[in-house]
Amino acid sequence: MIPTPLHQTTTQSSLEPGTLSFSSKNETSNIENEDDFLKILLRSQKIRLQTKNQKIRIQETEPFVPQFLFGLSKDLDLSSKKNQLRAYVEKHKISEKLEDALNSCLDKLPEEPFSFIAAKLLELAPPPVVDHLHGRQILDSRGNPTVEVDVYCKINGEVKLMARSSAPSGASTGSSEALELRDKDENTYLGKGVLKACKNVDEKISPVLEGKELKSLVLLDEIMCKTDGTELKTKLGGNSITACSFALATAGAKLLNQPLFMYLAENFYGKENMPSKFTLPVPMVNILNGGKHAGGKLKIQEFMIVPSKDIPFSQRLKNVTTVYHHLGKLLVKRYGVSAKNLGDEGGFAPLLDTADEALEAIEEAIKSAGFTVGTDIRLAMDAAASEFYDEKTQKYEIVEGEWVTTEELVDWWVALVERHPAICSIEDGLHETDYKGWISMQEKLGDKIMLVMDDVTTSNPRLIKQGIEEKWANSLLLKINQIGTIMEGFEAVRLIHNELQGNVIVSHRSGETTNSVIADLAVGVGAGYIKTGATARGERTCKYNRLLQIEEYLQSKEML
Repeated sequence: MIPTPLHQTTTQSSLEPGTLSFSSKNETSNIENEDDFLKILLRSQKIRLQTKNQKIRIQETEPFVPQFLFGLSKDLDLSSKKNQLRAYVEKHKISEKLEDALNSCLDKLPEEPFSFIAAKLLELAPPPVVDHLHGRQILDSRGNPTVEVDVYCKINGEVKLMARSSAPSGASTGSSEALELRDKDENTYLGKGVLKACKNVDEKISPVLEGKELKSLVLLDEIMCKTDGTELKTKLGGNSITACSFALATAGAKLLNQPLFMYLAENFYGKENMPSKFTLPVPMVNILNGGKHAGGKLKIQEFMIVPSKDIPFSQRLKNVTTVYHHLGKLLVKRYGVSAKNLGDEGGFAPLLDTADEALEAIEEAIKSAGFTVGTDIRLAMDAAASEFYDEKTQKYEIVEGEWVTTEELVDWWVALVERHPAICSIEDGLHETDYKGWISMQEKLGDKIMLVMDDVTTSNPRLIKQGIEEKWANSLLLKINQIGTIMEGFEAVRLIHNELQGNVIVSHRSGETTNSVIADLAVGVGAGYIKTGATARGERTCKYNRLLQIEEYLQSKEML
């Protein structure tokens, strides 16, 4: 901050043309701290602002040091103090820096000169750095504990809370996911407490990040990964690391005064390779639940609707929301009011028996909403096939009481797509280690629809490389908490975009919180799709609402 002079001399006759003189008068001794001392000291300094060659130059005269600053001591060596002050000014090049800021202001002639000068001087201050992180235990959308992290930064000598974020939690999880560290104390949250993970944030992650700048999220994530030292984050916990990665990204964007998606894009593409235009992902909206997300006999975990990508995001959201409400009415009319109960991710959870029954109900709702099935609205599914696979018999119970082999299940999927040609995507259609089945399904359906890897790769770059080489599928579901950090998520996206030329779907988890980081992530990395539940329940709709905000921002900047 540049202190305002206490008094402006009005007598100009003795000054050179184009020169202003400032001096102090009637100083008071109301000093409470070091900052007050410095302000009065600067105000008491005689300064001349002289114009020379169209530039301002600061000419310092003999500094005036009010005696009261030093306790009214009669023995004070003012000469020594003046020399000390002059050395301080010279050491920090205060005159030169003030001159630069003032001249820059005169070059630009901003409407708000003092804000401009203040901003220029702040650029000279040490960059903000991480001071410390703090983890706490909170509840997710299923009522289970998860990790929330606060990031505190040191800014201009002050420690401030800069950002807060949290980790999600999955229900159906792949065996190669990052470890979700739980306390396993059955007397507290049935063993699902995360106090150990929170303690790791405070005692193991925070110290290694102290003093680090937040410009590079990749560097911060690398530090955390090296500190843990394991692929699946078994030492510190994937939940603690994911919460830290999300919170650090949020803090970095705030410090740089950027939208989060822009900060993530800079870290993903590099500042020099930033796209001039961005796209918004197509939502894959959970509309009807089965499997672990609902209960009942329906084995397939999620049935989704997918709007056309040829319309604005706000229109896409409106269309799928309209279908969602029409389906709710249809289910109540056909199966009773309990059919409108919601699953973990906001989709309806009626007691249905077969995939055809579910798909036909959704198709009817699309039509009743005034849309065309397969054109305006398409269909998608997350089978979570590992959940109805018997490893001993190596068979699948795709329908209650009916077990089929891998080959029979692949043929079943092919026939289902033929009966319902609006299907555009099947996720986890086979068990996570049934690689021959994955390859067979890719051969038979890969040129027609998206076949999405989730449990089979768990967002792990090593497994994704294997999947690309062996041709398991053509698309990837990206869940950051499966692998731990946003940095590792970046690597996964690059593999799909560059080596497979496939689609990336950024995804939520069944246990969510009200942070919306994945919405910004989807835009930042250019993901074609986002999967974040139904257009109901606050932990789901906050992601959609964030995308509406981003759409509005991009439109205003002509960047869409």
